[in-house]
Amino acid sequence: MVQIRQYTPGELILNENDSGDAAYYIDSGKVAVFKSAPGGQIHIAHLGPGDIFGEMSMVDDSPRSASVRAVEPTTAREFHRDDLYAAIRENPAIFATFMKSIFNRLREANRIIANMPIRAGQAVTTANLKDDGSKDAKFSIEGLTPEAVAAIPDNPFPIKGFPFKIGRKSNDPFVYNHLELIDRDPAQIARHHVALVFDGMHLGVVDRGSEQGASVDGVRIGGRNGAGPVYFNGKEGILVLGSEDSPFCYKIKVDW
Repeated sequence: MVQIRQYTPGELILNENDSGDAAYYIDSGKVAVFKSAPGGQIHIAHLGPGDIFGEMSMVDDSPRSASVRAVEPTTAREFHRDDLYAAIRENPAIFATFMKSIFNRLREANRIIANMPIRAGQAVTTANLKDDGSKDAKFSIEGLTPEAVAAIPDNPFPIKGFPFKIGRKSNDPFVYNHLELIDRDPAQIARHHVALVFDGMHLGVVDRGSEQGASVDGVRIGGRNGAGPVYFNGKEGILVLGSEDSPFCYKIKVDW
């Protein structure tokens, strides 16, 4: 059941980097969203009635990306994953608000990816990979272990566009990935694990909030290691999804 929560001024509602599976719809009051930084805190936004917070952690299992504190007496409805499914049927207006908030965050994430600076170093450009206009660059992901091969539909699996999202195969309607990997508990692969990105010159990996993280040519991303992007050094590289001893080891490759 949806629970009604009441908070007093100054009360901490969410703490950055904590795990969480609940989102909040503000009925009344005001909250402040902020992040920790060296030397203090960075204020991000004030939210009020009708606003949503905490929804991304509920959807993608990632740690809280910011802290939230009540500024004045605040009443909010606390939704867990199953509650949101029920809202699809019973309260379309609130569900629409959740979806609008999620889409806004995804647009912002795509904007950040699109504006990533080009990294100096060896270039892997689609222009360089065409000689007479007849040869196009082909990107692929290839399993290097029996478990990695068994987890993907085809080996190698073609990468046809960027950002290319990889995550655990799930029946969850909030999950969308270009490549869904079959994994079982205890899971190495998160529902939203990583995205492969291509800035026109370099192929890299961005963590999408996974718990176990990933390794890009031996460089760890995810969790306290940061989201990246981390770029491969050349036209191919090794991507390990999950912990250091994860069997989900793949070669990311450019052919022409």
